[in-house]
Amino acid sequence: MIHPQRQYWNAIADTYRAITRIDASDFHYGPLLPGEHELRLLPPLRAGMMALELGCGEGQKSLWLARQGLLCTAIDISERQLDYARSDAKAEKLSVDFRNQSIESFSASEASYDLVTSSHAFEFVECPFRLIQRVANWLKPGGTFVLSTVHPVYNGDWVETEAEGTNEPICGRLLTNYFNPVDDVREQPEGHGTPIASRAYPVSAWFRAFRTAGLIVEHLEEPPAVRTPAYASDDWMDAFEECSAIPTTLILVGRKP
Repeated sequence: MIHPQRQYWNAIADTYRAITRIDASDFHYGPLLPGEHELRLLPPLRAGMMALELGCGEGQKSLWLARQGLLCTAIDISERQLDYARSDAKAEKLSVDFRNQSIESFSASEASYDLVTSSHAFEFVECPFRLIQRVANWLKPGGTFVLSTVHPVYNGDWVETEAEGTNEPICGRLLTNYFNPVDDVREQPEGHGTPIASRAYPVSAWFRAFRTAGLIVEHLEEPPAVRTPAYASDDWMDAFEECSAIPTTLILVGRKP
């Protein structure tokens, strides 16, 4: 039986490629967000550093790192998205070790990587905090883990109401329980198969997971949307007002002592 995540991401890969715009000249952190040129969250990069990307999709971040001279391994569960990644790498004559497997099934020797990155993949992992401990083990001393994930506020419902004492409409997110945010459940595009879920967790839970894994949290960011993001689509731009009022993405940067 095909893995639900593989089925979903393979099914939407062609459409996602067609409608999504990602700035190849920058390292992105999530939809509607500024890239590395503005956020400056990555550690100093040097040619020859070993990098790993977990849940790479079409591999844009690993290709960007490869342009800086890093030696990159990038894994993803979707064969179709990796087809695009390999095609882009070949077109640019860049070398990235793309591997088709789930994040949970990946293993590496201890102290293998100078940099591990992941953008909006850990919310689809069954036990993300346990995985953070594994990532910490894969890092070399002084190595860095850069994680972007869905912000818990974003998994609430966007509602419209009236300001008290007026007839003026106001909008905002309704989150009935911040400590147990609702899942963002996504049906399979073909209508057949097991749905997948994007799960959000409180910011403190992510911070605690980094600390428990022995990582020093050097950055914790909740960037607002910008009009010239590194990663966008027409649908995301239509949601700009919502995404500029609340954080959509949580970014944590942890360093291994």
